[in-house]
Amino acid sequence: MFDAGTHIRVHRLTPVPYWHHGIVIGETEVVEFSGGGPLRKGETCVREVSLTTFENGTPAEIVQHPITWRGLTYSDPLPPAVTVNRALWLVHHQPPRYQLGFRNCESIAVWCASGDYESFQAKKFMQWKAPAIIPIAYVMRKKPRLGFVLGAGSVVISLMTAVPYIHNRAFFKHTKQYPGLGNWTANRQ
Repeated sequence: MFDAGTHIRVHRLTPVPYWHHGIVIGETEVVEFSGGGPLRKGETCVREVSLTTFENGTPAEIVQHPITWRGLTYSDPLPPAVTVNRALWLVHHQPPRYQLGFRNCESIAVWCASGDYESFQAKKFMQWKAPAIIPIAYVMRKKPRLGFVLGAGSVVISLMTAVPYIHNRAFFKHTKQYPGLGNWTANRQ
């Protein structure tokens, strides 16, 4: 199994495949940011679940820290006790609501494990936009109506992914309230 404080992920094969992330807090318990269906993301919350529920039939794997992305190495892992404490703090002090592009299960787990605010899946998704600009510009010259539709779609996707990073201040402000290891208590059931 996994040690407490380990950042884990499991591959989900929904209509859009993605990695679901969580933090191991005990022998068989995980903290995840989940619970809302595709059309009910407002119901998503940071919660404790069993490892079996988290895995949902697919074995979880460890996410190694520090994470290196495109040559940039992010923060070293925090001590396991701090990682677990951060995860449990979020269970009892819910973050601002779920946002696919920037405040999701991965960004919550990365913050718990390292203190960084990142969703590498969202970053990977955003990478396709730059190479798509040239074909869209070509279509705009040859078929303006179709080019307009493609260009407008690209702008909408940009607003749904890149711009929300600017608005991640709500999660940053929320996590600044974290008092640190040993400075808060909660009744666990």
